[in-house]
Amino acid sequence: MRSTNIKPVWISCLVLLVIMANSSCRKFLDREVESNYKEDEVFVNYDRMQQAGFGVYAFLYNRFGFQRIDNAMLASACDEADHAIPSSAIQKYNTGTWTATSNPEDCWSFFYQGIRRANLFLENSENYKQIIYRDTLDPANKSSYEANVKDIAWLRAEVRLLRALYYFELIKRYGGVPLVDKSTYTDDELKQFKRKTFDECTEFIKAECDSVYPQLKDTWVGFSSEKWRGRITQAVALALKARLLLYAASPLNNPSNDVAKWIAAAKAAHDVIALGKYGLHNSYSGLFRLGNGADGNTEVIFAIQGWARNDFERMNYPVGYSQGGQGSTCPSQNLVDAYEMKATGMAIGEPGSGYDPANPYAGRDPRLGMSILTNNTSFKGRPVESWVGGLDGLGKLNATTTGYYLRKFVDEGLDLEKNTSSVHTWVLFRYAEILLDYAEAMNEAYGPETASGYSMTAKAAVDQVRQRPGVNMPLLPPGLSKEEMREHIRNERRVELAFEEHRFFDVRRWKIAEQTENLPLMAMQITKTPEGTFKYLVRKAEDRVFQPKMYWYPIPEPEVLKSEGNLTQSPGW
Repeated sequence: MRSTNIKPVWISCLVLLVIMANSSCRKFLDREVESNYKEDEVFVNYDRMQQAGFGVYAFLYNRFGFQRIDNAMLASACDEADHAIPSSAIQKYNTGTWTATSNPEDCWSFFYQGIRRANLFLENSENYKQIIYRDTLDPANKSSYEANVKDIAWLRAEVRLLRALYYFELIKRYGGVPLVDKSTYTDDELKQFKRKTFDECTEFIKAECDSVYPQLKDTWVGFSSEKWRGRITQAVALALKARLLLYAASPLNNPSNDVAKWIAAAKAAHDVIALGKYGLHNSYSGLFRLGNGADGNTEVIFAIQGWARNDFERMNYPVGYSQGGQGSTCPSQNLVDAYEMKATGMAIGEPGSGYDPANPYAGRDPRLGMSILTNNTSFKGRPVESWVGGLDGLGKLNATTTGYYLRKFVDEGLDLEKNTSSVHTWVLFRYAEILLDYAEAMNEAYGPETASGYSMTAKAAVDQVRQRPGVNMPLLPPGLSKEEMREHIRNERRVELAFEEHRFFDVRRWKIAEQTENLPLMAMQITKTPEGTFKYLVRKAEDRVFQPKMYWYPIPEPEVLKSEGNLTQSPGW
């Protein structure tokens, strides 16, 4: 159950801000049909105007993180994991049975509703100084008026950046999309909407990030009261721009490998680094259990504020615990194999790495144990029994299909029998990603060990991530080629950002999904011997399907049909 004392303020505005519509509109710009206030009753004073702005934040919820796709994580739609419940809609991605009328993550209309909400707020708050002044005619309220003016100015900039973020979430899934600049359109106008190119959309989003940057607040930590927690800051504009330009420079969107795009991406990521206010948290496992304190941690640039809950634990605790876990997200052997050896920094398949197949989890990158529950790991007072016939192994309902359970994000301390809960906050931008964005762009632009006037090389940025306290992986070897460094960077992203909704899109933007997603998803079959030891056998969990058209999502078929041919479908769909 959500805890009312820790909600960010905009959650309480969700019902308030559903605005009536009175003109016709296509589905991708649909207006909601119930409201507490008519449109002309919202933008009449500071409080309602502020709530209208906060309402644009509402579109962050249910489209990022945790078990948002039919109780599954997006990780289960790529080579990171399997979902233990075969009837979940997430499986359509793995079987190749999703279509333009049946997409498990059909977020076209959702994000356009967020964009419309942003446009509506920006249009109706343009004269905010005059509108809210009508509430503050009393000279005694001058200081309050001045504070309110500042707040709406900040909020207008935040809403513009949220609109830019929603456009980015669209283009990373669908490619170029229509850019809509007002909240209301006639039927005839809507029929004329066409896709912009990916580059045109990128330029628009980048321009918005640049434009609003000086208008945003530098930090909300310690400001005023708890209700301001989690609002957008200047650094979020820089982080979004860095991620945007990295995608724009990547092979899927940059087939000619225009190096200028990599240079721009490197600069954008370095702009975040150069702020000098962010760093790596001293505990990788603790980073994801920060609750709503995330905005006071130097690694977190922006987090979607959470609430007290335990549904994630009910879905992801191993099945054999008395508290009733369902083992939903089952990390793959493919991912487990990506974690290197701690002593040598080498991949497990390299000669001399030190890997022991009979003891496969010993001496590995510490992030493996912090992210994934492996067999015989202590959890909630007993070892996890992932072996066949064990309390958490095959033969039990919804038991792991891969031999592994999820540990990252999971709060081990909850007592589900007593229905205890804790705050779960989804980190959308963090400093480690920025370092890896920077490393990737720098390597492609200048090579592994050339700083080209910046504060660090690509290698140094990766090494910084690897050297986090508590992880302390060996430095990458010197003298790597650009191609060798590229593979190291891609693997580092895979393990550092596991289950954070990067891998699904990374393999697409790198245009390697035809290789990674057509490989079988692998599992570990574990048997316990009479002597109490374990035998480990890597086996196939399932075959998966990826077709070239799946680099992009299909636009919902009804939208294409309603456009009378102006809105073109994604290639191959």
